[in-house]
Amino acid sequence: MRKGFLSRWFFIVFLFTAFQLSGSPYPDIRRLTQDDPLYRQVSSDIAAYYKYEKQGTGYLPSLSLYRYKPQDDESLFTIASRMNLPYETIALLNGLQHPEELEELETILLPNLPGLFLPASPKTELERIMAGWRDVSPLSPFTVVSERGEESFFFLPGSRFHAVERAYFLGILFRLPLDGGIITSRFGTRISPITGELHHHNGIDFAAPLGTPVYAARDGLVEYIGSDSVFGIHVILSHSQEYETLYGHLESLQVELHQRVYSGMILGAVGETGLTTGPHLHFEIRRKGEARDPFPLMPLF
Repeated sequence: MRKGFLSRWFFIVFLFTAFQLSGSPYPDIRRLTQDDPLYRQVSSDIAAYYKYEKQGTGYLPSLSLYRYKPQDDESLFTIASRMNLPYETIALLNGLQHPEELEELETILLPNLPGLFLPASPKTELERIMAGWRDVSPLSPFTVVSERGEESFFFLPGSRFHAVERAYFLGILFRLPLDGGIITSRFGTRISPITGELHHHNGIDFAAPLGTPVYAARDGLVEYIGSDSVFGIHVILSHSQEYETLYGHLESLQVELHQRVYSGMILGAVGETGLTTGPHLHFEIRRKGEARDPFPLMPLF
């Protein structure tokens, strides 16, 4: 068994039997420079952790949190670089679902160790994805106090985002909008099955039996519900980072206008309404109103 694995599990046991975070205020780091004594202390702890993980020498610091007010010219990535921490460590501790959300916070919390902070009660799409494949049963939750209130977290020292988690956080990933469909037409230039002429196809067509459930490809808001001669019954969801998804040729709908939906929620059922040669789902991903090829944005392609 690898030394790094043993040390990590030793650290987990040590951390949650010998150290529990309280609800007391966290000390303030004023500047991310060496003339700030707390920044020097945090930097020393992080360096000690990396040394122990790599060489098995030195000491393992106890987990501590500090408060910091980001400067106007700082981003999640510049702060992570200054702290020598993975950006996901800072993002998860502060409940960020995308890097740009840092701008909405007056203050953030910074830890003295790298790792992942998993909420004990997942609320967002990213948190539910992470909870689905990570085992936190050996850990004990602890309370973190921030400007959002009290939250319970599990801490996985040294862990990093998986590729799918990273894609969701960076805003480039969508799930399949239905199960078991057959792709009959891709994004790009094609011969129209209706007119027989070349045209640009702005999405993907999934052939599926009538009534097959259609799922939201990502958390979002029902922006539009309508019916016309082209898409038939269709719905458009708006998502973060100025993305939209369109679901066309539906037989029926199970959502209402302005309703908040979550990834995997049933929006309606496959139909053959509008301009179509048979039952299928027409699915589009748009950003800033421009259709994007869904294939690079979906993990199974």
